[in-house]
Amino acid sequence: MTYTEAVKHLEQARFSPIYLLTGEEPFFIQQILSRFREKVLEEASRDFNYDHFQGESLDPHQVLMTAKTFPLFSARRLVIIQNADLIKDERETLLSYLESPCDTTVLVFVAAKPDMRKKLFTALKKKGTAIHCAPLSEQALPGWIAQEGKRRGVSLSEEATWYLKERLGNDLFLIQQEIDKFSLHSSDKKEVSLEMVQQLIAGGRSHSIFELVRAVGEKNLKRSLTLLSSLLEEGEHPLFILTMLTRQWRLMATAREGIDAGKSETAVGKKVPMPPSLLPAFFKQLRNWKESEIRRAFDLSLAADSQLKGGRQSAPQVLEMLLLDLCRPHPTSQRTGYTLPFLESRS
Repeated sequence: MTYTEAVKHLEQARFSPIYLLTGEEPFFIQQILSRFREKVLEEASRDFNYDHFQGESLDPHQVLMTAKTFPLFSARRLVIIQNADLIKDERETLLSYLESPCDTTVLVFVAAKPDMRKKLFTALKKKGTAIHCAPLSEQALPGWIAQEGKRRGVSLSEEATWYLKERLGNDLFLIQQEIDKFSLHSSDKKEVSLEMVQQLIAGGRSHSIFELVRAVGEKNLKRSLTLLSSLLEEGEHPLFILTMLTRQWRLMATAREGIDAGKSETAVGKKVPMPPSLLPAFFKQLRNWKESEIRRAFDLSLAADSQLKGGRQSAPQVLEMLLLDLCRPHPTSQRTGYTLPFLESRS
């Protein structure tokens, strides 16, 4: 079952004696384990009936003895084995338990990427209940952020949600931490705006990376250089600035391809991962960018990335030259030999 299905399953309190918890999203893994402790164990007797083991140092006999111990002042005992894929010795002891598990114990094996060809995991999948916690896709992340905000009493605007996604990526622990901050600053229950999120996350910076991206998209050289200087002075990381600019060319390339194919802005906008309220400004910028210019911008950004990582020039110099090249008219903008990765199949 998925993470969402597992949450509903645990809410029903109809527990299986054996679980296999897998997946590469540590935040969801932690959330499921917290729910196991909350739902399986009674608070007053939790310390008496909860045991935790590590796979790399596991003594299977001790696990069996613990799992077969009757719970004290509670209906069930909870036993969790972390890093179960590192269990080495005496797997047969565990396999024998799987054939006849104790109905008053919930035994949870946790392994991010187990080798399902191994006998132990084959048996766990067959005898137990499998829960898989997959990472969120880029498309699903904004919805999760909004839902997580509501769960904590925080209403996030579309722009604020998008900013969190772009700024923090798929680090769900960090996103949750920031949402908790918003809950402390939005006691009046008003919607959390983009400006408020920028203020809290950027540490009071007077300008945001999105203002710079917008200025470059408008080919406004003077404002772009002013914003770049401000962001660098206020501690913004040069590679993050470059990453956000490069991302803009990817979005523009996707949109430009659709527009050039005769699709409407409404249809193309559904393929562009940004809040609908920001799409009009995005398409206004796009009208000033030909496909060849977008490809050139992407090439220039790749070159700037190499220069930043090479360390021969200072970051301000590299980024200033990049903005000069991007914003100044370039009469010989020709299609370069580089093909954007997501357009290769169509080129």
